[in-house]
Amino acid sequence: MADVSLSRRIPGWSSEARDESTSAKRAQTLDDLEAQFTAICTRFKALVASAGQDLCATPPAPRSWSAVQCLQHLNLTSDIYFPIWQQVIAAAGPRKTELNAPYRTDFWGRLLAWILEPPPRIRSKTLAHFEPLQCNDVVQVLEGFCDRQNRIIAALHRCRGRAIDEVKFASPVDARIRYSIWSSFVVTAAHQRRHLWQADYAIEKQRSESR
Repeated sequence: MADVSLSRRIPGWSSEARDESTSAKRAQTLDDLEAQFTAICTRFKALVASAGQDLCATPPAPRSWSAVQCLQHLNLTSDIYFPIWQQVIAAAGPRKTELNAPYRTDFWGRLLAWILEPPPRIRSKTLAHFEPLQCNDVVQVLEGFCDRQNRIIAALHRCRGRAIDEVKFASPVDARIRYSIWSSFVVTAAHQRRHLWQADYAIEKQRSESR
């Protein structure tokens, strides 16, 4: 199950995001995106450090994901995008505007980002190949996530000076969706914040039940 239920509130915990890494304005520049991906990684590190191994590895309820499973899911998702980004970024032509001018987010980018930004508006079934396994090695999964964040940022650096909001490709998650390279990064950041929110929720739910 991709998202925890929102019908039950945790005492003392707001369903609204609690810091800027889980509540971000839509990026307009590559610098904005880099700052967002960095903030998400920093927040996950802080979350794992404060919660510890047991809370991170334990699902808050049957058929719900633990915090480490949220990280695993994001790792699986990133891995499917890397070879695509490698190809489509290289094919993008030069940008005909100022280097730091805002990029245009297309229809699918705006819609998917709106759906994914936390707190979740819509629940969806995760495809089987993106389903995480139960794993207790929180440190290893977190290190893998942070390594992938660095690879995403490196991909953003390759986008400099390229018209990445003009080149579209089919989403590897749903081939019916075609969005720009730029929009794919915007959606990825929103997707990560969604599962950061979910991981935070999972940990706080367990804490509240142990009080």
